[in-house]
Amino acid sequence: MTSTTSKSVTVTEIKAGIALVTIDMPGSSANVLTTELFAELDETLAKLQQQPVWDGLIIWSAKPGIFVAGADLKQIVSTLDWPDERIIGFCEQGRAVMARLSQMPFVTVAAIHGACVGGGLELALWCDRRIASADRKTNLGLPEVKLGLVPGWAGTVRLPRIASLEVAIDLVTSGRQIDAQQAMEFGFIDGVTSRDGLLDAAVAAIENEREHQHYRHERHAILSAVNQSCDLESLREKYAAKIVANQAVFPFAPEIALQHLLSSAALPHDQACHNESLAMAVVYGSEPSYGLLNHFFLGEHNRKHPGFVDTTLAATPISRIGIVGAGLMGTNIAEICLRQQCDVVLFDASAEALRKASETLAEVADNARSRFQAAGDYSDFGDCDLVLESVVEVEEIKKSVLQKIESVVSEQAIIATGTSAIPVARLSAALRLKDRLCGIHFCHPQLMELVELIKGECSSPQTMASVTAWIRKIRKMPVVVKDHAGFVVNRLLAAMLDQSVRLYGWGYGIAQIDDAMRLFGFRGGPFEIVDIIGVEVCMHAGREMYDASVKSVTMTPILPRMVKNDWLGRKTGQGFYRYGSLEGDRIEYPAIDQLLASYVDRNQRPEFNSKQMVESICAVIVLEATAILDQQIIADPKDIDLCIINGFSFPAHVGGILFWADRFGIDRVNAILNQLGRYDAKLLPGKRLLQMEADRGKFYG
Repeated sequence: MTSTTSKSVTVTEIKAGIALVTIDMPGSSANVLTTELFAELDETLAKLQQQPVWDGLIIWSAKPGIFVAGADLKQIVSTLDWPDERIIGFCEQGRAVMARLSQMPFVTVAAIHGACVGGGLELALWCDRRIASADRKTNLGLPEVKLGLVPGWAGTVRLPRIASLEVAIDLVTSGRQIDAQQAMEFGFIDGVTSRDGLLDAAVAAIENEREHQHYRHERHAILSAVNQSCDLESLREKYAAKIVANQAVFPFAPEIALQHLLSSAALPHDQACHNESLAMAVVYGSEPSYGLLNHFFLGEHNRKHPGFVDTTLAATPISRIGIVGAGLMGTNIAEICLRQQCDVVLFDASAEALRKASETLAEVADNARSRFQAAGDYSDFGDCDLVLESVVEVEEIKKSVLQKIESVVSEQAIIATGTSAIPVARLSAALRLKDRLCGIHFCHPQLMELVELIKGECSSPQTMASVTAWIRKIRKMPVVVKDHAGFVVNRLLAAMLDQSVRLYGWGYGIAQIDDAMRLFGFRGGPFEIVDIIGVEVCMHAGREMYDASVKSVTMTPILPRMVKNDWLGRKTGQGFYRYGSLEGDRIEYPAIDQLLASYVDRNQRPEFNSKQMVESICAVIVLEATAILDQQIIADPKDIDLCIINGFSFPAHVGGILFWADRFGIDRVNAILNQLGRYDAKLLPGKRLLQMEADRGKFYG
């Protein structure tokens, strides 16, 4: 056996005449396509290309769960201001390295285990054959549009020619990832095997090609146009509609990708590659690319720094969960836990509510191979590792439930309150062992990834470390914050709603405000959000924060007036809008304006267009974010943006509210707040913002 070694790339002779190229970046948990790795690959492949003694080449990764994770995004971020010529050159240089795999005088095989996405999949697509493991860690895709980019190393060119144009359009414009079996069904994986059998299968593929030489014909065929067996106009209409549906999530790049894929389908391979470079130049450095890349790095930040918690502590395992409250929130949390193989014990004082929830959850448990139990009373929580109360947001009721939980659980069990606004400190007064209590605020279990973990004054470090680990176990994003009415997400949400209600009071229309926010990138406008949450819920949470002197909250009479009329939102079919069903579209109706007419004054207001309305709402959210930072409720300004994007769907392509403020300009934010301050003095910029303007400072220093 012979071998040569470079820093990240090793070549060994795995079997007579078969070279094994192993990628293993030292000091990194992942293989990432950096400039340095590209240089090493180029040197290694160039040498192999000049050695006709080989019958075949296998490229694979030594990382346990990653083939190649794609481009080095830190390098991408540092180059977003490049001119078009450099972007095009960047694409061409990367392609030239990968293209060596398709130019070898022998067959090349990618042996894929783990994440094979973005540039990693493009590397594999330049090989003649692709064999993947059936392991659940193996996923394949071209997710560049989720970063505001498009594939730049021939992913949009080779995928439609190896699989089909529709497969390429589907995966590229959605950015979704699929498993190995589906990739084989789609036509761009040639075989699926066990992880242990991966190299043997790759060797077998080479030996088969050594005899039949099919790969040579296929190399030639790929250089031609796409074999079009479908109607391009139908594809355009089908996927344009899907792109519009996702516009609020990652706009612009999918449209460019679709145009490029369709227009390049009839072109030869090399010309299509050039067009891909041109498409990349269009999206590279766009505002969505800045925002979506920042959103990606917020997730990376959270994995390392989830807030006020010591992650070096050994977490106590949590696998059996008790939940008090079989309403929508409690049932949704139970379902998530069951799907992630946690056992769940559910109790509700209402036998009917418990029965309805149990019917659904028992089926979920069977499918997920976890255990579900409908509790007869609190004593059934005795062997739970964690018990969460998810009852109505009324302090005395929550305290009573927490006391009952404490009376039956073990000394080691963690007790959690599902409070969304009431401070944990007030609720802990009902308990003896306060160190075991923390707050767990699921922003929306089914829709939102973020979970706020509230560290009370007495919550032990061990409690917080264990709950943080458990939240990750159920595939949610934990951020540990300090105790304060409204915490972080609801304070930011309150600021958005407060300014929206203020705009309504100034005579701007409900739908006018919501549509402006939708155009900005929200999936639903502020008043639609209130209707989803529930008007009375927002009113009670607002009162809690107002009593705690949260700056952004005004006790508007609008919500109490609606509650008095039982106009509570979607649940009653009528709120700021009317609804034909719980999931139905909003219906505008004049009765709401008639009910609230006495609270509207069109004579005292600034004159805003739609864009200025949105900017005023964003400026008020920034003001509240600075108050949260000043009170040290959160550990890092990045956590503000993490919370607002993953907690109530602030548009990810904007990058977060503080990221927006930095790019918009702190001076412009303050100018808006000074304008609003003429009508409400509490909206004037605070000390932090004024100092930042004077120092030309940024939140992302």
